[in-house]
Amino acid sequence: MRLKRPAQPLVFRFRGATALCGAAAALYGSFPKLEASLCLYRGFYYLRVCGTLRERFPVRRTLAPFGLWLGASPVLYAYCEEHGRCLSTNAVGELGRALWGR
Repeated sequence: MRLKRPAQPLVFRFRGATALCGAAAALYGSFPKLEASLCLYRGFYYLRVCGTLRERFPVRRTLAPFGLWLGASPVLYAYCEEHGRCLSTNAVGELGRALWGR
């Protein structure tokens, strides 16, 4: 059975750069090709992760120690990106690769 629309992206919030870097490294280790966007809004980092339905729970479990899961809320992320500053459109690839040294 195929979905008519792709799964909605998961949104996570991180308090600081240390938590964000830990999350990016953990995601890159498990899901190096995962599509993710990153923005900064009011002192918090917001990460939007687009994955398949099969990847949703493992991604949530991987990021749980680092930040807060805000749910499948693309509208919230769009608001934060519009009013904040977009830092990356390929956050897992760029940050994770830099942190893993590849």
